[in-house]
Amino acid sequence: MIKKNPLILIVFCLALSGFSQEKLDNTYWYTSPDTKGYISFQKSDSSNNKSRPTLNTNVKAFFDNELLSFKLSTFCDSEKMVNSNKFIFHGTIDGTIEPVTFTGTKVKTVKNDVSYWHFNGDFVDELETDPDFKRYTFAKYNATLKIPSRTIPFFNLWAVIPKLPFDRKGTFKFNIFDETKLYVVKKQTVNYLGYTKLNINGEQIELHKFVHKGKGMKPAYYWVSNERELIQVRLDDKYTFKISTEDVALQTITNK
Repeated sequence: MIKKNPLILIVFCLALSGFSQEKLDNTYWYTSPDTKGYISFQKSDSSNNKSRPTLNTNVKAFFDNELLSFKLSTFCDSEKMVNSNKFIFHGTIDGTIEPVTFTGTKVKTVKNDVSYWHFNGDFVDELETDPDFKRYTFAKYNATLKIPSRTIPFFNLWAVIPKLPFDRKGTFKFNIFDETKLYVVKKQTVNYLGYTKLNINGEQIELHKFVHKGKGMKPAYYWVSNERELIQVRLDDKYTFKISTEDVALQTITNK
C-alpha cells in the first residue's frame, strides 16, 4: 500500500491499550470480499481521564494475499483524535517476521507542535538486514525520537474522517503513519467531495463522500452517513470495505 521511508521509526507506536480499564463505546466492523478479512475500530474513554479518548483498531485482512494482523490503540489528546500522547502496537507488520510489540509515550512538545517520544519494545533480527531499517531498529529497541505534529495512523482515519465538516471549502492536512511497514509520509490531505448515492445491501442511499490523497498512493475514498457513521471505504482502487457486524467479520477469517 505504501513505500518504506527513513522516518520509519518515527511513529512506530500508535497504540494498543488494555481494554479492561475502559468504558467501551460502539465497535464498528467492516468486511471486504476483496481481502477476505475485516477491520474494526472502537473509541472509548479512559476511566482515569475521560478527556483523553482511546481509539482501538483491529486489522485482520488479506492484502495481495498477505495477511495483515495487528491491534493498535491510540491514546489521544482530544476528541478530534489528531494528536496523541501514547501508542502501543502489537501484531504482524510483515509476512516474513513474527508479531512484534512497540510502545511509544510522548515526553514533551516543542516548537510547531513537534513532539519527542520515548519508544521501547522487542524487534526481530531479520529486519536489521533491511538497509532502510538498519540505522533505526534493533532488538530490545529503546530510544527517544522526534516526530512531526498531526501524525495519524492510516487505519485511524476510519474514525477521524466521519468527524470532518461536510464542507467543500476546507482541507484537512496531516501526516500519515503506516502501521504495516512503520513509516511516516508527510503532506496528506482529505477533502469533502459532496453528496453521492451508493448501493448498500441492495438499497440506494445518499452519503457524504471524502477523498484522501498523498504522495505515492492512489486516492482512498470514504462514504459517511448524515449520522456521521462511516459506511464504506475504497482503498488502492481495489479493496472495498463496507460496514458489517462482528459475526460476519469473524466468519470471513474462519472461511479463508
